[in-house]
Amino acid sequence: MAASSSFRATGLTRPEHRQRWWTRHWVGSPAVARARTVDVVVVGGGVVGVATAWFCARAGMSVRLLEREGLAAGASGRNQGLVIGPHPAPMAPLAARGLQHYLALHEDSGGAFALDLEDHGCLLLGAEPGAVEGTVLSGGALRAAEPLLGPGTDRAVLMPARRIDPRGMVAAMAEAARAAGAELCTGCEVKDLVVSGDRVLGVRADDGEHHAGVTVVAAGPWSWRVARRLPFDVPVQGVRGWIAVTRPAPFRLRHAIEDSGWAAAKTGLRPPTVGDLAGGTVPAPLVAGLLQQDHRGRVLLGASLQVATGDHAEGAGALAGVARRAAALVPALAELAVVETRTCKRPMSADGLPLHGPVPGTEGVVLACGHGSTGITWGAGSGEAVAGGIAEGRWDPALLPGRFGVDGGMGSTGPPPGLDDRPGARG
Repeated sequence: MAASSSFRATGLTRPEHRQRWWTRHWVGSPAVARARTVDVVVVGGGVVGVATAWFCARAGMSVRLLEREGLAAGASGRNQGLVIGPHPAPMAPLAARGLQHYLALHEDSGGAFALDLEDHGCLLLGAEPGAVEGTVLSGGALRAAEPLLGPGTDRAVLMPARRIDPRGMVAAMAEAARAAGAELCTGCEVKDLVVSGDRVLGVRADDGEHHAGVTVVAAGPWSWRVARRLPFDVPVQGVRGWIAVTRPAPFRLRHAIEDSGWAAAKTGLRPPTVGDLAGGTVPAPLVAGLLQQDHRGRVLLGASLQVATGDHAEGAGALAGVARRAAALVPALAELAVVETRTCKRPMSADGLPLHGPVPGTEGVVLACGHGSTGITWGAGSGEAVAGGIAEGRWDPALLPGRFGVDGGMGSTGPPPGLDDRPGARG
């Protein structure tokens, strides 16, 4: 196993031994030897980056996380706040582990963030029986389960879901990471990777160079930009979503509510071509219902999807569609005052699965990105898996970046072949 993938390959287990090894073998020049060297540099302060730093520190590695804004400033802090399925097969065990970690973190932090300790449930509207695991409800049983549902819905599957305060959770996780020895630096943008030949030595940031044995790119939809010097074009794109938040309601929804087919729509998006831009044919946002009421009674209304190629707020008109669908699902929502509308760019891959693992053809760099709109659900489990891969060199072949080929890239022809046909999918 290459040194880029595992410390076990070096035969070194103690941090001070690894530090001398990195300086001698990976660096080589006096200038680089003087740089601030750690075992792992993590680029990105979303839930996946913070979780990766946390678990790396827990495993005894020296870790520095660099975030250009504040922790959870992007999608990790601007989402619906649901820990929810269903999950693709490779992600189911990571989701289960993640929930265990959130429950333990909630307890260890003294309840520092809001989290359902028991299942809250989500009604997946219109789902076919057997399509997802859960209890099928129809007719009177559905109305009894959610009396506020409007007309037009006659079937749903009640599946597990829990509400979580994502910003509070990431803050608590960051505190746990610091307690384990990780250094978390905010307001420090990574401008580029430090590359020598086919090896990444670290990053070049606002405050200078940071060198590491392994650089983890967990920069969400900006991961391709961080890694732009590599021969592998990171196949993750930004997909913008909009959410509206109401003032506390005088009623209570008993469950979260989601339109079925929403998850499948996420993999049907493609980036615009130059011809699309020239012809003004950029697709309109996709809109579906996704509702949940937080612990204080505010209702979060979503959601929308639109490929986002800029930092401006594309598709603001999607809010009208979100509001119309929400009011159709729960008519009582129409009279509630809206206190906030917000948007974020979610990091989505072409096949809906994240990228975990080494970059083909380049040592010293690992990707941890592409978690889409399920980053909170998968975040803690993903961070643990990435840290484990760095420490032990074991990676899930279904999530390796190499499944997109040796040079990655979104292309313009749609998603790659099925999991069984992708390069590296069988390991």
